[in-house]
Amino acid sequence: MAEYSDFHTYCALSSYADLDLKVAPIFSHTESKTFRNIIASNIFVSSKVSSETQRGRLNRLRSYLTWLFEQFHDPFSVGERLDRNFQKLTMKIRQDERSLSGNKGHLNRHPTDDAIPPDVFCKLLEIIRPSSTNNPFTQRNRFRNYLIVTLLLDTGIRRGALAKLKISDLRFDRFGAALWIYADRDDVSDPRLERPNQKTKAHLAAVKPQVMEAVLFYIDRDRKLILGSEENDFVFVSNSNAKGTIGQPLAAKSINEVFFRLSKVLGYRVYPHLMRHMWNDLFDDNSDHQNFTSQQVEDARKYAMGWSANSTMTEIYNNRRIHQKVSKIMQKHQDRVDGSK
Repeated sequence: MAEYSDFHTYCALSSYADLDLKVAPIFSHTESKTFRNIIASNIFVSSKVSSETQRGRLNRLRSYLTWLFEQFHDPFSVGERLDRNFQKLTMKIRQDERSLSGNKGHLNRHPTDDAIPPDVFCKLLEIIRPSSTNNPFTQRNRFRNYLIVTLLLDTGIRRGALAKLKISDLRFDRFGAALWIYADRDDVSDPRLERPNQKTKAHLAAVKPQVMEAVLFYIDRDRKLILGSEENDFVFVSNSNAKGTIGQPLAAKSINEVFFRLSKVLGYRVYPHLMRHMWNDLFDDNSDHQNFTSQQVEDARKYAMGWSANSTMTEIYNNRRIHQKVSKIMQKHQDRVDGSK
């Protein structure tokens, strides 16, 4: 796994990248360590290849390792430990491949398109219900996975924020229900090797009271019965002990796996960040029925998304809303023109 970790780092770089060049020579003698680190980081970022290229390299490695394993090991006599290590490695590579799948198409989608087609979205809401006969998950995971999808849709938070959500971050009082979302890069209570993080500014993400009640029900009933869950404060924990992780905080990539399974049933690719896009579509649709100015709507969006007041990220999500308003204005104009003929 250590060798693969190094490979994963190297395969993200272009063939001409010079990893021995830590800082630009002209700044190599600067006294500011922070400044040198920033320059080194920029060198690394500027040497990176596209996600598609990196994903292709990982796929080629996994295919080659699978071929090697089949060539040198009889499937009926291979040792259990070796087989387990091989499965663990290839699963890790496969998860990394999926995590590199781009979502730029949804950021640049046509303004008339929904983040998720209506028929697919309705089907998603149906199959994620724990009682659904089309639900692809085992009984023990259905309610937890229902809450994962529901919270992402209900709040628009990122996958990392959900993965690091703690019981102590839940707010439920006379003022309403909300999740306290904040960054904590050095959380010593997190036992995960790859600690998820929240990269936007701290904020309260409002949720429906009934959704919060469902989360508290999960914590009091399902989570409490999972061995080892009492040793941490994270809301969502693993139900599986396949990797000795039962009761530990759920890995961010395991959330990806939830959506991968849903995608297979839907016949349409869905992923955690797509729920954030869908939240913005629903936010636009609902805001049109409220008596708010455009500035008030955008200020509310910035807060809910955890963006700074000066952020230009709202421009990404504005196209659809603006297009809808322009279409309504033009339709009224056409009606008046046609009526005057």
